[in-house]
Amino acid sequence: MRYYIADLHFCHDNLNHRMDCRGFKDGEAMNEYMIDKWNSRVRANDEVIILGDFCVSTKAEEVNNILSRLKGRKHLIIGNHDKFLGLRKFDQSHFKWVADWSRILL
Repeated sequence: MRYYIADLHFCHDNLNHRMDCRGFKDGEAMNEYMIDKWNSRVRANDEVIILGDFCVSTKAEEVNNILSRLKGRKHLIIGNHDKFLGLRKFDQSHFKWVADWSRILL
């Protein structure tokens, strides 16, 4: 199966309180909920195309931890909040590919 998803904004605590008012106790609770929902649907060999804004964290270890817990073969089209890509300790091998854009044939 191939899934497409965008604008997850992992680690973006302001989405809870100011912007989207997602209603979680804090950013960590939001992250855990999204990880649980992702893993309840995605299987190990499924492809997930992330259409930008995966995570706003500037801590490589935090992003690596989230990605290591998500099932599936992940691909990323870079969004404006995906600054973690430039972090020295970020492990890009969590993604099969990372690109500014992509043409995906169905």
